[in-house]
Amino acid sequence: MENISKIEGYELLSQKVYRVLKREIVKGAIKPGTKLLEGKIAKQMGISRTPVREALRELAAEGFLKMNPNQGMIVNNASIEDVQNVLQIRGVLEGLAARLTATLISKEETKKLDSYIKQMEKFTGRNDSLAFSDIDTKFHELIVNSCGNKQLIQIRKNISEQVNRYRIKSLNVPGRLKYSLKEHQEIAEALKIKDSKRADILSKKHIESALENFLSHMIGKEEEKNKNA
Repeated sequence: MENISKIEGYELLSQKVYRVLKREIVKGAIKPGTKLLEGKIAKQMGISRTPVREALRELAAEGFLKMNPNQGMIVNNASIEDVQNVLQIRGVLEGLAARLTATLISKEETKKLDSYIKQMEKFTGRNDSLAFSDIDTKFHELIVNSCGNKQLIQIRKNISEQVNRYRIKSLNVPGRLKYSLKEHQEIAEALKIKDSKRADILSKKHIESALENFLSHMIGKEEEKNKNA
């Protein structure tokens, strides 16, 4: 675990702990079902238990952790229904964000989207889902953060982080990277020509496609698990 006792800056220590733990959970370094102990984390980070306790409470409020009787804080393992519900909401939000951004996007931002597309093409060729996922996140964040609606940006951020740890698993499904690349290319083109309606539709379809792919992946895992049981 990262030692943060020497991190400089004016941010509250509990927020630094929160960011470190959240990043580890989203990336999968801290896996679902893992018990998080205040004392152990505080010792690893070189700090007192109080900011750790505050960080754990905030993560629990966002759905990353849950309190289990006699076990303390456990990393939450979202159900298929949970992820499905979040992705459905995200689809609506991203569609609206793309519709708004299409009227506001600058040439510099469209060039940035093009650079992300080129990187995605490279990682698709290498079949590198981890690197692709990182650029995928930047692509969508640029679109959402350019929409001009602060409330939409915050809501989308909160729900998206809950499913980011499942994105890489979904992208590992054979053939998904190529389809995802094509979907991103189409969204970028719609934004380039400032076609609000098309940008909205394509963004929603992209999330729907990701949802279908995720469900297919999870159902396949369940069938394999039952077969080997």
